[in-house]
Amino acid sequence: MHRYGLLHCLYDLYFLSRANMTPRNRVRLIKLLRRLRGRLDEYRVTPRALVGTVLHAWTQVAFPQLAGPSLPNRPDLLQLSEVGLLVEKLVALPLLESAYWLSSAYSVWSDEDYRKELAMFFTPPSLTNRLLDDVQIEGADFGVHTFFDPACGGAAFLAPIALRMRNALRVRGLSPSAILEHIEGHLFGSDVDETLCELSRHFLRMALSEEIAATGRELQLKVHRADSLWRLQNMLGQFDVVVCNPPYRKLRSQEVASLQVAFSEVLEAQPNLYAVFMAQTIRFLRRGGLAALVTPTSFLSGRYFSCLRRYLIEQSDILSIGMVSDRRGVFIDVEHETALTVLRRQAPEETHREKPKIAVVGIDGVYHAVGTCLLPASGETWRIPRSESDAELLQQIGRVRFRLADYGYVVRIGSFVWNRDTRPVFDSLSHVRRSKSKSAVPLLWSRNIRPSGALIFNERAKSSDEPCFVDLGDSRHPSVVRNPSVILQRVTSNDQPRRLVASAVPGALLSTYGGYVGENHTVILEQVTDAPALDTEKLARVLGTHLIDRAFRCISSSTNVSIYELNQLALPDPAVLARLIESGLDIEDAVTSAYGYPVDLLEAA
Repeated sequence: MHRYGLLHCLYDLYFLSRANMTPRNRVRLIKLLRRLRGRLDEYRVTPRALVGTVLHAWTQVAFPQLAGPSLPNRPDLLQLSEVGLLVEKLVALPLLESAYWLSSAYSVWSDEDYRKELAMFFTPPSLTNRLLDDVQIEGADFGVHTFFDPACGGAAFLAPIALRMRNALRVRGLSPSAILEHIEGHLFGSDVDETLCELSRHFLRMALSEEIAATGRELQLKVHRADSLWRLQNMLGQFDVVVCNPPYRKLRSQEVASLQVAFSEVLEAQPNLYAVFMAQTIRFLRRGGLAALVTPTSFLSGRYFSCLRRYLIEQSDILSIGMVSDRRGVFIDVEHETALTVLRRQAPEETHREKPKIAVVGIDGVYHAVGTCLLPASGETWRIPRSESDAELLQQIGRVRFRLADYGYVVRIGSFVWNRDTRPVFDSLSHVRRSKSKSAVPLLWSRNIRPSGALIFNERAKSSDEPCFVDLGDSRHPSVVRNPSVILQRVTSNDQPRRLVASAVPGALLSTYGGYVGENHTVILEQVTDAPALDTEKLARVLGTHLIDRAFRCISSSTNVSIYELNQLALPDPAVLARLIESGLDIEDAVTSAYGYPVDLLEAA
């Protein structure tokens, strides 16, 4: 399971990515599922009963040799045309895709709070199959090794593993009975939701229906309802391969307290549940065992994942990382990228920190190799290339140690939170004067920062929702920025031309009003030295260059431009850069030369 997504994102984007799914059919499917969700109250049916009914009907049509699932069955629902259409689609699609669809439908039909609690979002077959290919390349043997999914959801991993096990054992000449017996002893799964466990068990029966029909025996599967963080301690260190798409949500304070002792190595500040699952996944592995993980990319660079990064380096060799970053996505509306990570468990003294292979995953699930990268052992940000040119850039700047602090600037977040702050705001300078405020200063919003690099501030707000002055009660308040500074948009997306959208704050604004306050969706780089390497105008232009943008994208794993990531950004030698700019070199060329990328440009300058 993964992070909860909205209905239209879940289905619109997945089916859009399929060559055989026309826009018209996609729209019809979206409407179908919405109608079914609306039928729950009308027919007084639970999501469990609805998904059970659909699964019963699908089984009767496509797998008549199998007994029905143990889920509830409401035959009266079959009179609904929407149920019939859904069953038709399940029958028509390949098994793994149908299983993905029905599992996801259950999450959509579930109560919103429950859905968020379990973070139900499932991995499409294109990704699961690729990850299983990866672990096979690294030595996993589907005819020999044990496999476990500690958050198995709707068998997104278990079903394709079972099929690969069956095929490997058929090649080796095993009988249907021996194949079933082997899978019973080598394939394991757990989930906290019993409905998902039963879906997983039945999807596995469907996958192995030929063997079940040939033997006439019931498949005894080891897929159980259990909290994998607490209830399976006897299974630690027992598996050859662990695959997992862990739930993704912030841990509540009481949850952090309960996990603190067992997972102290990876918990810090504001942890996410998936970080704990990643650590537990390694613990389930025997020495030399392999893990395949589908997670957000925030662990690669996030401030509160530094302990996890250090733990992963100490306990495993990171073999490969695939980046799913296309906004159309393979299975999510990607405000957050997704990482597909393969690692091998090792003892701390055995890890040799190989450079992992990096690939970018396209909308079709195809991997495009972009090179390798070197991961620091200290818990620092992992710089992951998104393209072949990024890999070359990171190699070039890998030894760069200069940061924003070396330029004479400190980073701060705009302090005004519009929906919480109760201090007086004003929509015009005349309003300030009428109120006789003596300490009101300009309030700068993200919208004031233009992609061109200009800062547009008007003394009259265009909208009452974005006042242009605020009175903090004291013009010397610490939230008032009085020094020369650069202001950036705090929230930017991967599909924007630049992730760092920066403007120099005009000196006239500071001299006229004595300072300003940034709204919470701005990031401020405040000059703290009398003689910085670059003034604010030049620094804003430097941050907008192509190479700086690429370097930042390689360390940023969310839409937020964070203080931590900005302070981790490797920048050229400020003295060299300043000299190159003073020599008359274009800003883009100056940054390129100062990075030493390529060297001949520096020599020419």
